[in-house]
Amino acid sequence: MSDVVTATGLTKQYKGMNRPAVDDVSFDIAPGETCGLLGPNGAGKTSLIKLICGVTAPTSGDVRVFGVDPIRQPVEAKSGIGAMHQTAPFDMMLPALDNLHIAARFRGLKWRAVEPWAMEVAGFLGLTEALDRMCFQLSGGQRQRLQLVRALLSIPRLLILDEPSAGLDVAGRRQVEKFVTWLREEHGVTILWTTHHIEELERNCQRVLVINKGQVVRFAKPREIVEEFGSTHVQVSVEDEPARLLVEDWARGAGHEISTGENEVRIHGAKAQEVLPALAGLAVTGVSTVSDSLEEAFLRMTEKVTA
Repeated sequence: MSDVVTATGLTKQYKGMNRPAVDDVSFDIAPGETCGLLGPNGAGKTSLIKLICGVTAPTSGDVRVFGVDPIRQPVEAKSGIGAMHQTAPFDMMLPALDNLHIAARFRGLKWRAVEPWAMEVAGFLGLTEALDRMCFQLSGGQRQRLQLVRALLSIPRLLILDEPSAGLDVAGRRQVEKFVTWLREEHGVTILWTTHHIEELERNCQRVLVINKGQVVRFAKPREIVEEFGSTHVQVSVEDEPARLLVEDWARGAGHEISTGENEVRIHGAKAQEVLPALAGLAVTGVSTVSDSLEEAFLRMTEKVTA
């Protein structure tokens, strides 16, 4: 089966910009894959999504969605895409359900045909009782989940999620994550997911495409990115403040950066065999080796590109 998205030398240069928004980017997204899109503000994420959706044409290079050009063959490409945009507006003076009716008509879908599925999605996301309320009466989190229902009036082959958890509490975020996993596992939906909550990508994505200044920095599994750009640290737990201060003094004297909690010291970049002899006789309750998160590795890799 061919890739869902294939980009080759993809470039987008806007007039008046001194560098391309997307600069010679090449990658592929496999069927049924959850792919994260990660980058700092202004990295080119939005422009890349617009190119995939056929909203804007590339300056050079090529992008294919389901094997076709989304500019030259928009029906074939766009009919299989569902997109959840963070700021897509609702008519705030209409009930949530009426907004879904309008979205279905706009997309050429008959409500009777899509209603069972739409109600199933709304129920999964905890929105059933909110559908009869005016949109202005919904909380920000409810409107965010309603965005997802609107994007999924039919089951897409490719679902693009732009900050799907914005405005959601921790329980709401996990609810969305669980639903997206179900879509992929039960219906084979391919996911392109961009978010500032990097831990979401670490939990849910098979691969993460990291871009900065319009260029691909790395496209790999989250763990591979952490191994390449991250580091390991020694975490020392202590019984009391005097012990913590002694551990801090030793670590600083050995040239290590540290971060501290109430009863713990993280010694960045250290090895356990280096630290253990210095802890002899101290009121230490535990020593462990911890690895960077994807977020920490991402900050390091983008700092290298920016420098």
